Amino acid sequence: MSTPENAVLMALAQETMRRCYAEEDAISIRQWMEEQLRHMGGSAEDDDAILTWQESFDYYDALLEKRLQDSAVPVVDRKVLDWKWPSWNQNIDPLEPGLLAVVAAPDGQGKTIYAECLSEHWARRKHHVVFVHYELNRAVMMDRRMARHTSIPRRTLRRGVFTPEERELIDHVRPTLLAWDGLITYVHAPGWSMERTTERLRQLKGDGLCDVVLIDYLEKTAASRRQIQLFGASHFQREADNVEQLKNFAESTETPVLMVAQMSKEGKSSSSEAMDRTGIRGAGEKTEKANIVVLLHRDKTKEGGYSNTIDVKIDKNTLGPLTAFQQQLEPEFFRVADITYSPLPGIRR
Repeated sequence: MSTPENAVLMALAQETMRRCYAEEDAISIRQWMEEQLRHMGGSAEDDDAILTWQESFDYYDALLEKRLQDSAVPVVDRKVLDWKWPSWNQNIDPLEPGLLAVVAAPDGQGKTIYAECLSEHWARRKHHVVFVHYELNRAVMMDRRMARHTSIPRRTLRRGVFTPEERELIDHVRPTLLAWDGLITYVHAPGWSMERTTERLRQLKGDGLCDVVLIDYLEKTAASRRQIQLFGASHFQREADNVEQLKNFAESTETPVLMVAQMSKEGKSSSSEAMDRTGIRGAGEKTEKANIVVLLHRDKTKEGGYSNTIDVKIDKNTLGPLTAFQQQLEPEFFRVADITYSPLPGIRR
């Protein structure tokens, strides 16, 4: 006699065979099967999902007690994923396990600089950070890091000839950064698919090297064979699938993920007042899965470049207010700093 459970298992078996016949790689099939089994449930481990009415009060009492104990510990010693800038901390709660945050902007607005600054802030805060970059080569990333910590322009660093003062600054960076209690693992991933990326993230997680992940940036991931077979030339469907994989990784491993994303053609032409998360390329899936969405915008100057003042808009925040403010970019040193904090008028709260 056929039952709903049998029908589900039959559909699972058929889809597994279809993926095998399509010559999907073994890693992708395994990840997909693990996700389907988590959705099916039915094991003894599901008992952990149940919280009774009485137990919910005990749970919350214990939670409040832990928060009280934590409040007496300096933030730097709590291993909390707070934000680097007071303006962000005033409006966005620390990044919690399993959450997905998105920082989006048009080209040339500084979103990679934000990702670099946050990764270093969290490493300084005792976290093991994984920074996945699909575009910048290693030499460029290390030059940017050195410029950030010495205030020596990258052009000078590339030249390779330094004054005694510059040499002293450069020599001081290594012991200073290695003294941090946390660290950053850089994953140079040009041409990688999201399947390959999440498989490496799971390995790093198992090795104890992955407390938080930064993805720079989503649109640069390569299509896997499975995605080409399922979605063809539809890059929006592939990107939606990539976000789904990232979200599944974040939730199943309780690892927060910050993802850098591009704006669409319409989003790129929006003013700072008009921009919202619908202007993100393939916005639907990315913003639906995300818990936090931060948008960045820099006005063009008369000379054809960009202003160093950044308009920052918090356009989705499941645990806090929606607001906007400005920060200052130091592009030559790949740094971001707060301006005296004052929310822009006319913002929803």
